[in-house]
Amino acid sequence: MSDPGDLNRLADLALPPPVSFWPPAAGTAIVGCAMLAALFAFGWRRWSRYRADAYLRAATAELDGLGAAPVTAEAISAVLKRAALVAHGRERVAALTGRAWGAFLAETAPGDRQVAALASAIEGAATATTALEPAAAAEALAQARSWLHGQRGRLTAEA
Repeated sequence: MSDPGDLNRLADLALPPPVSFWPPAAGTAIVGCAMLAALFAFGWRRWSRYRADAYLRAATAELDGLGAAPVTAEAISAVLKRAALVAHGRERVAALTGRAWGAFLAETAPGDRQVAALASAIEGAATATTALEPAAAAEALAQARSWLHGQRGRLTAEA
């Protein structure tokens, strides 16, 4: 007879089969859907912002085109006025000229951006249509670009 306590008769433990990765738990699908929805919302906002800022890109390209020829304050003012009409509305911007237009630019410039040279050049443009000196033109163009960059996001904030 054989001894039931004989160590030669021992067998390995019967282990359950390994846990399968598939099908995933319900929480995985919920988290995945939430991440896709968040990604879609983020992409939609970026696309909307990109389309809303098209007028700023166009105005910046026009300002870049002005740098090649003799620059007048009138030309800079015309580009900024078109951008301001889009961002702030016709009722508020269309009638502004001279000193009032320069004050509007200073008022709507973000706090950290200076537009003093631009405003004085535009105020002087009401009386003279001559080209600006190269240093003054470069400063006015830089401040105009700065003002345009500060208008980012104004369209949806005021509309």
